Amino acid sequence: MEPSVILARQFAQLLWLLRHEAGNVDEQKAALRLLLATSRQGEVSIAVHGGELQANGHPVPGSLTGVADLVAQMTGHSLALITTNASASPGDLLSAARIIAGEPVPDDGGAAVEAQRVTAGVNGVLFAARPRLSQDQPPPAVREPASMDFMEFGDVFDDPLAEARAHATPRSSQSIAAPFDSRSESRGLFAQFAATRIPTETYDALLRQLETSPDPGVIARALEDIAMLAEAAAREGKAAIASEILFRLGVREPELEHFESKRAFTMTLRRLARPEIMGVVARQLPHEHDNREQIVAVLTRAGEEGADALIEQIVAVEHQRDRRVYFDALVRLKAGVPALLHMLSDTRWFVARNAADLLGEMQVAEAEPQLSELLKHEDERVRRSATAALMRLGTPRALVAIQHALTDPLPQTRMQAAAALVTRKDVRTSVPQLLRALDVEKDEEVQASFLMALGRMGTAEAVQRLANAAEGKRGLFHKTPTLHRIAAVNALAEARTEQALEALRGMQSDKEADVRAAVTLALGRVARTTSH
Repeated sequence: MEPSVILARQFAQLLWLLRHEAGNVDEQKAALRLLLATSRQGEVSIAVHGGELQANGHPVPGSLTGVADLVAQMTGHSLALITTNASASPGDLLSAARIIAGEPVPDDGGAAVEAQRVTAGVNGVLFAARPRLSQDQPPPAVREPASMDFMEFGDVFDDPLAEARAHATPRSSQSIAAPFDSRSESRGLFAQFAATRIPTETYDALLRQLETSPDPGVIARALEDIAMLAEAAAREGKAAIASEILFRLGVREPELEHFESKRAFTMTLRRLARPEIMGVVARQLPHEHDNREQIVAVLTRAGEEGADALIEQIVAVEHQRDRRVYFDALVRLKAGVPALLHMLSDTRWFVARNAADLLGEMQVAEAEPQLSELLKHEDERVRRSATAALMRLGTPRALVAIQHALTDPLPQTRMQAAAALVTRKDVRTSVPQLLRALDVEKDEEVQASFLMALGRMGTAEAVQRLANAAEGKRGLFHKTPTLHRIAAVNALAEARTEQALEALRGMQSDKEADVRAAVTLALGRVARTTSH
């Protein structure tokens, strides 16, 4: 099969996936990777002639997936040619497919899709409008690329690093109309085609215009220029500039009253909420302490694109401190739930574990069925994270997960279960469960965590058990370990009820010096916190 036909087939398949299976992330990634590999071999022009698809003059079988869709979309958008060159980036190919997958504007001579291509900064894929000729006239001549050896693309090449980072569920972007100049519709259209000019004003000057001018025409032109500067800043790694532009645009948008101006702002912000720009913005989050709230506001305004950028960083970064910053920001966004739910079924254990941790932290109740399935996962680390996440949800099924976790073979999981019981509102049910677990627990560290959990619950039943444990047994063969007694003393101080304090006061003259010291410290701690 001719390489040009292979590329057209792959482009058609990608377009079909964007239109009909927007959530099929694995297939979309595979199609894009194949398309990128094929495009490196040379220039290819895809044309529609006589209702059939051609690639560099070679017919493309209409029975292949997506070919009929591509023909229909090119015809609807009044496109005669789509030309890809060897330097096309993944973003160029994906953006071109998304633009063509959008709803056509009838009889516009290809103006809408060309404006979107220019606005999106797509340079590796070009469009040519269909001339108004008879159907029998042949398509414009195209340059045939140099001959290439046959290449078999049956197997998708893989990039482990890219796979580790590419986990969020992509969405097919809607076509974005360019800003509208209310004073002259035709003039606004030609201004869109001239968008490749370089803005002559600084981004700060343009932002001041947008923040002060009420003129829709001025706003439309300034928005086009500021969007180009934001995209350039992101490409050059100038994250602070890109963030400031997006933040100030987001602040200004609600203040506008004119419908066209507000719409232009909305479209520009949507245009800039692309993964590559949001990724640049998100990466600076751990390093910009003073501007952190501003960055979070930008990511929040971007919705799921902002959340996806944070999720990507959580998976990619190595340092726990940085991961915590991204983690906290994502919890505030509350927008990444669909992507996280999708990640739970990922075959890579660390992706599923990270998603479970995040969903638990965000307390996403609708994740309960998928998290429950992960309790059967072959990897212990995934099961542990799923258990911890379920315990935080507060749902009926979460209580069952806690009950199982209290007897888990791993001490850390048992301690997590005790901590989860403290957060539940039904302490009357939780205390008996924890007491039964304490009766059979052999690990001293776990016992101490169970005692502390009882102290935090603070019921009369819990405090009585703590008082008994602090008093201990003094028989020859059943003496309570000192460390266990001290843990109970600290738990009584945590309870701070009158019953607990009375038990502590009664132990001030205990025979064991270590216990007396622990009681003194506990009462002193209670006194200090009470006085404050």
